[in-house]
Amino acid sequence: MCSKESHLCEELICEHYGNLVAKVAGYLCRNGWQLLRSIASGTKLKHDQIRKALCVLIQHKLVQFQMRKQIIEYKADIKSIVNLIFYPRMIYTAKLLYGDIAELIVEETLFLGIGLMSEILKRVLDRWQNSTQEENKVDKVQTAFQDLVHTHFLQREPELWITDDNGDDVIPTFSSTKENLYRIPLISENTLKRQRSEENEGEPQAKRQKKCGEVDDDGIYWSINIQRFEQYFRDQAIVSAATRKHGQACGEIVRAMLRISEVTTLSDAWKTQLVSAAEIFRALPPNYTLSAEHINQYLRILSNDGNKIIELVDDSGGGGSYVINFKNASQALATSSIMSYIQERFGSKSCRIFRLLLMKKHLEQKQVEEFAMIPSKEAKEYLYNMLAENMLVMQEIPRTPDHAPSRTFYLFSVNVQKIAKILLIRSYKAITNMIIRRKCEEKSNTRLLEKQERITAIKETLLDADPDQLDEIDEMLTSSERARLAKHEHQSNKLHNAQLQITETVFILNAYVKSLQTFAISIK
Repeated sequence: MCSKESHLCEELICEHYGNLVAKVAGYLCRNGWQLLRSIASGTKLKHDQIRKALCVLIQHKLVQFQMRKQIIEYKADIKSIVNLIFYPRMIYTAKLLYGDIAELIVEETLFLGIGLMSEILKRVLDRWQNSTQEENKVDKVQTAFQDLVHTHFLQREPELWITDDNGDDVIPTFSSTKENLYRIPLISENTLKRQRSEENEGEPQAKRQKKCGEVDDDGIYWSINIQRFEQYFRDQAIVSAATRKHGQACGEIVRAMLRISEVTTLSDAWKTQLVSAAEIFRALPPNYTLSAEHINQYLRILSNDGNKIIELVDDSGGGGSYVINFKNASQALATSSIMSYIQERFGSKSCRIFRLLLMKKHLEQKQVEEFAMIPSKEAKEYLYNMLAENMLVMQEIPRTPDHAPSRTFYLFSVNVQKIAKILLIRSYKAITNMIIRRKCEEKSNTRLLEKQERITAIKETLLDADPDQLDEIDEMLTSSERARLAKHEHQSNKLHNAQLQITETVFILNAYVKSLQTFAISIK
């Protein structure tokens, strides 16, 4: 793991869970599997503080633990920590699909990490005050929860069992209280056996399990299925790309194919199962009155595209069978993001050269000048500027054993995978800088923000006051202070919007790297 990713993880943990938890998580990110005493010596924190920090991290599935020779080791889950930047998008997606109640459910579940359904629903009901009928309110919240479960946006957490030397099973608790989150993995097995022998002597087995696990009313724990959200984001990106390139009808056809394959395709597969043209025709929305002939024409357009996102597998039957190649789709999306970066950083002519190298694979400098129709001096400057930034790869092919420059071919090419990893690291650095800048802005305006909060609290307590009295309260802020607050709000909004845009790039590049790994595993 690079230092930029480790720094980002530490900043994200600090922003969500505080400095103490961030210190422990940052140490685990930099050092891998560690014991409790190693974390204490490395962070200079007390054991109780480290246990509380580990409780929070394990509760939110940001740290993994394993037992080796009766000793428990801990390791930071880097991917889960980086996924913290997608939490706002997950909440917005739930609102977009299932409404405001689902938004609250996802938000509260993310806040708890792992929680009981009864606890999540209670927190949502406490916040949701729109309905006046208590019975209807409860029914609506339960319905939204069931919708999220049925579409796998919420997943059931498996029960964790730790077996001691005698073969007895002990259930660790998933209680979301701050004092006792993941009690069992934080203490040794010998301590467990000693406590059970001293405290539970003579008690039946069922009572001992109940007392140790403290299972609540339903006993089923739930958490957010981040993999399902990632799948939804990927599908939306593919549909948007098809719509931009081929029109709304092609986008709806791709959406219908993805909707059909959700049931039949595994989440980690690099391509969907076969989807026939007749199935696509039946899956289209009713407002799209497309004939079977038009659908076949659009499918041929998509399958003949150079990106090969849609592939024709079998041309028999009424229109053939097609699959969506997620590897090619991820590569096309990543290449598009890379080309946007090249154009913004190096200019349109450099982007033309980059696109040419993608098409031709390997070219010499003279060939680049001829095909791109750029003067020799400019082409050389563009090529070596991109080569210095590791956007291009140069390969030497000598014609003689002495590797003389005059008798050597210098071929330029593009390695999309390498560029994606470079841009991913730079995106991590950019997000980290934005978080730090936002903290600095808030720290420099702490007094004004606190004053604004006090004024807002006073106005909320005086809802029935006269307008003159409310105006008098507003005048507690001077004109210069209002100007500073407006400037701070404007800068915060700009930083927030920029972070959301970079988050989209991070997701696309991460999906591309992950698709390559999935493809390599499937081939093996």
